[in-house]
Amino acid sequence: MAKQLYDYWFVQFDFPNEEGKPYKSSGGEMVWNEKLKREIPIDWEVLSLFDAVSVQYGFPFATEQFTEEETNVPVVRIRDILEGTTSAYSLEKADEKYHLNENDVLVGMDGNFHMNFWHDNIAYLNQRCVRLRAHSDSTISSIQILHSIKPYIKAKEQNAKGSTVGHLSDKDLKGLYLIKPLKTRAFNPRKTLDGLLALVIENKKQILSLTKQRDELLPLLINGQITIE
Repeated sequence: MAKQLYDYWFVQFDFPNEEGKPYKSSGGEMVWNEKLKREIPIDWEVLSLFDAVSVQYGFPFATEQFTEEETNVPVVRIRDILEGTTSAYSLEKADEKYHLNENDVLVGMDGNFHMNFWHDNIAYLNQRCVRLRAHSDSTISSIQILHSIKPYIKAKEQNAKGSTVGHLSDKDLKGLYLIKPLKTRAFNPRKTLDGLLALVIENKKQILSLTKQRDELLPLLINGQITIE
């Protein structure tokens, strides 16, 4: 649903106008944007990714400092982005700027450029991953960030197939742009999309919790240590 709403508002530009009607389909004024090579609604802005959101690259945690024992520094690596779990902890201390917040957009920068929303406030980001965080006072939401850049990131990933390892660079990210929508009485994209993302994050948390319970109980069932009445 979130992707459909994104397409309707930011690709077709049929968000609600002041009368509650689809903007572009109802004759809403459009202007050509040279950066995007397309028309966008009048009064909407186009910003570079680095101006539109907070961008933070991961910390170069030392591999020899990784441990499976739980510490105060759970580390998110590229492999962890899709599943939304952490598979390693670090004995190092990392600056708080590498700390992840719920709703952050994460992108892996080597191999498969995994993308996902993060779901907790305890983990830290490893190197060769990048965190994109919506500014609190912006009309740009995390859902818009992910779906806006995803086609370009996936195209870059496909173009890298056949090489040894694909790499996403700082230069690649600096070539991306985001549309900043105009909030009106009839149209508050950040509020609506953040509400949808809250549901997505809650579902993710429940799935992870149930998966953990399954993984803990299944060996006990197989060994006969517990039975089901």
